[in-house]
Formats: sequence, C-alpha cells, structure tokens
Amino acid sequence: MKALVISDREEIINHVTPLLKEKGFDLIHYRWIIKALDNIEEIQPDVIVLSAMEYPRHWKTLAGFVQSGIGGNDVKLYLYDKEPLSAEDAKKAYDLGILSFEENFNQNEKTPAAFVNVEVALNETLSRFKFYDAKYYPETNCILFNTAPENVENKFIKYISMYDGNKVSSFSGELKMNDDDNFCIYVKDYYEKEI
Repeated sequence: MKALVISDREEIINHVTPLLKEKGFDLIHYRWIIKALDNIEEIQPDVIVLSAMEYPRHWKTLAGFVQSGIGGNDVKLYLYDKEPLSAEDAKKAYDLGILSFEENFNQNEKTPAAFVNVEVALNETLSRFKFYDAKYYPETNCILFNTAPENVENKFIKYISMYDGNKVSSFSGELKMNDDDNFCIYVKDYYEKEI
C-alpha cells in the first residue's frame, strides 16, 4: 500500500509519517502539490495526506482530480490540520468524501471508530425543533453530542431526525452519558429515507 504525503512543513511530515508507516504504508513525499498532481497517475496511491491550511485552494482541486479516477479508483484523501476547518471548508471536505487524518490515524485511539457528521433535529416541548451538529456512530447506534442537548427533560426522546448529507433518518432514542462523559442518544425504532 502506498501513501502520498504532500507537505512542505516538517512538523506535519514528522507527525504523519510514523503513523502511516505503523499502518504498513510505503511513503512517497512531495513538497509541492502541483508536482504531486502532475505525477499522481504514475504513483497510484492508496492514501493521500495533505493540509488544507498549507494548500488552501488546491486541496479541493486535488480531491476532484482524484475522484475522477485519475490516480486510482479507491484513493482515500485525508486532511491533516491542528486547527479546525472553517464551516464552509468542513462542508466541502465532507461533500468531497475527505476524512480527517487525526480522527482516523490517531495513535492514542485503540481502534478508530467510523462515524458520520450529521445534523440532528430534536422535537422539544411545544413542538419546537432544536438543531445540533453531531457525530453518528453506526456500530454503536449512538449520536454523540459535545454538549448536552438543551431543554431535554426526559431521558427518552420520541421524535428525532438526522441528516447525513444524503438521507434523512427518523427515530426515537435514549439520552445517556457515555464513558467519556459525553452525551449520546442511542437510536431506537430506526427509519431511513433517501432525499
């Protein structure tokens, strides 16, 4: 397996390289994104890692180029950044199927859990809806919130809707605190609809 790391910053290279080697990747390093774009068809990487902060305009171009099939059919693209992306860039990354390097390769995690960024609407009292950004973990059927949803009086929530960018899901769920002191809604009575 080949990993293409595109960066001119030593701190990124020094952090990313050992984690990729630990996962069994052979590394190819480019300092210039245009040169990497030029050679991607010959490289045929399995994984590409770059920084959106370092290449603020070109990472989206690279993603489109890779998704066209040039450079391989199943290339995973990861962004490595210490600072969070802007809301607009985070949405673009999600829409392009780009993953976070830290969330998928962090050496402190026992096994990286797969999740989907979602928007959640909770039906609160007096039929008002409150919207939250959250992470949905399909393996555990848990929607993880950074903070407790406001005004949730019961531990059981009857009407919940979730949008993952492709489909809307509706269900009921139980609000519980997990082992990491985060709030999770555990999904019950799941229904899914493409939109």
